Amino acid sequence: MAIYRSDLLKTLEDRGFIYQSANSEELDEACVSGSICGYVGFDATAQSLHVGNLMVIMIARWMQKFGHKPVLLMGGGTTKIGDPSGKDKERTMLDESQINNNIDNIKKVFAKMMDFEGECSARIVNNADWLDKLLYIPFLRDIGVHFSVNRMLTFDNVRLRLERQQNLSFIEFNYMLLQSYDFLKLNREYGCVLQFGGADQYGNIVCGIDLVRKVLGKTVYGFTCPLLTTSSGTKMGKSEGRPIWLDSDLLSPYEYWQFWRNVSDADVVRFLKIYTFLPIGEIEELEKMVGSSGINEAKVILADEATAILHGKEVLPSIHENAEFAFKGGAAGAASAGGLPFARTSLEQVESGLLVTDALTSLGFAQSKSAARQYVRDRAVSVNDRVVVSELATVSSADFVKETSSEKLCAKISVGKKKHGLIYLDS
Repeated sequence: MAIYRSDLLKTLEDRGFIYQSANSEELDEACVSGSICGYVGFDATAQSLHVGNLMVIMIARWMQKFGHKPVLLMGGGTTKIGDPSGKDKERTMLDESQINNNIDNIKKVFAKMMDFEGECSARIVNNADWLDKLLYIPFLRDIGVHFSVNRMLTFDNVRLRLERQQNLSFIEFNYMLLQSYDFLKLNREYGCVLQFGGADQYGNIVCGIDLVRKVLGKTVYGFTCPLLTTSSGTKMGKSEGRPIWLDSDLLSPYEYWQFWRNVSDADVVRFLKIYTFLPIGEIEELEKMVGSSGINEAKVILADEATAILHGKEVLPSIHENAEFAFKGGAAGAASAGGLPFARTSLEQVESGLLVTDALTSLGFAQSKSAARQYVRDRAVSVNDRVVVSELATVSSADFVKETSSEKLCAKISVGKKKHGLIYLDS
């Protein structure tokens, strides 16, 4: 474990954020000497970021807390290429309108999580602003000349694809040059001296550091955070195969809270360090609960803190009410619908036969009708806590009762003990 003098790097090291680093001693000195500017990049391959992206966003938040300036780089240009890092095959190519729409949606998440005012205000930039304007021959002459193909072939993101005899297209091979050029551009324009990212980005980061040194004669820095998996080996960011989105339009605050509330006992302390701002001393006290019934209290604290960072503290009372309702059962006891996933139906649909399996897909609890039927066969589905035994079972008009807070008619649909949603009957 490295010994750092700066508050930023000491905190990141103590909380488990730092995996690999380049020029770390110089970076530590720069952080001690004053405020630095550092960046992290996000390609716009989906309409939202997910929990797997959250670790680097937390690093950007810690930068601000210790007086440093983060730059959030949107990959409007690099998304058109596709980063081969950590991938076994080429990414699906998106058109420009899809990329721009994804960027607009991702910015909404940043607006909730980052501070864009004051001396340490975050800045959002888009590399399409400069990459789209590059001329190929001048780029090869001015930038490509500094790259050794021999060395590029040794980096994991390239080497592993080739060793597995999986196709690596020429357009993907260029990605490393473009990301390196981003670092050069951000250093020139904004004084960025640090790039950080996920573990699979280390080769790209090192190439950017080398390019800045060769072109500008400057020393810049980089580090990666570890590839985070749960204690069961699942890649962070998914639950039962579903991405844990940061966009509330794709995943409700209640579902997000439930994700954290239901983490494994073995993951609680580690996640408290990474995904909350609780002091280490408080986390160490909570660690004493591991192995006892008090671990559930620690999980609620984790869920509350993580959810408040993304969605705000104001959503927590509603979530707590809905969580209590979910365990007590009965649609009539439902709190505000703001927390639970919900869908709507009409009396006409109900009278014609609203299949429970269709309700599951409407709520997003099953990705297909066949998956919904399998849940029923497994006896995992219930309507108002009544287990559904037939794949042809329907939600009847008698299943709809008045919700306490709104007096709207709704039925509670559950999968197992952790997934609960409401079907509202439109008047």
